[in-house]
Amino acid sequence: MPRRPPIITAGIDLAASPAATASAVVVWSGGGARLAGVRLGVEDGDLLDLVAGADRTGIDCPLGWPVAFIDFLNRQRRGAIELAEVDSVPDRTAIVYRRTDLVCWHGGDRPLSVAADRIAHPALRAAGLLSALAGRGLDVDRAGRGAVVETYPAAALRHWGLPSRAYKRAANGPARRELVRALLGAAPWLTVADDDRDLLIRSDDALDAVVCALVARASLLGAVTRPAPADAEIAAEEGWIAVPTGELSDLAC
Repeated sequence: MPRRPPIITAGIDLAASPAATASAVVVWSGGGARLAGVRLGVEDGDLLDLVAGADRTGIDCPLGWPVAFIDFLNRQRRGAIELAEVDSVPDRTAIVYRRTDLVCWHGGDRPLSVAADRIAHPALRAAGLLSALAGRGLDVDRAGRGAVVETYPAAALRHWGLPSRAYKRAANGPARRELVRALLGAAPWLTVADDDRDLLIRSDDALDAVVCALVARASLLGAVTRPAPADAEIAAEEGWIAVPTGELSDLAC
């Protein structure tokens, strides 16, 4: 019986500039997985090649903007905004958060607003990358059914019962070391070279990229949140955050 080819998933912790962007590649075969590479300072061209070479890529960045926000901007250009539309925090929340963001809120996570926070800068870069990938003939469905899927590492870690807060930035190095220990302890089927393990401890960007690659695997297995039928149309435009629904151990099947 011929052996099945390995599955390749990739993860991208996308920043506004290449300097703060990280990527990871995980190769899945024979009931196990291997971290085949993790990088910092990744340029656009390398990101495009990464996605093209993977079965699915998880991207930690919004892949679209709220439909209500786009409508708001179009009407604002015409001077057609009623004060009552923006007179309260709930009114403004309905404009600047996507449907997937609000669903995550109800699940206990708080994504940033792509319309009203600095995450918009990476999202602008993501929009260019998705267009370039589409130009290469890849399916870049924003709801996560094609080459890419939107991820939220903190939500994934929380679902898997791992530390999901206070591991960012250099000052939280001890917490990040503990998170790497816990993650690899919960995934003994994942082979990680010593140098790569050290990089995950040093860099939260690199660590998030690996989590994105793991979520991409969950997405391929159908073990992530999907938009309800009523949200399918808006998810295709705004994007949809894929949060794992199964156990971390399920990924190595």
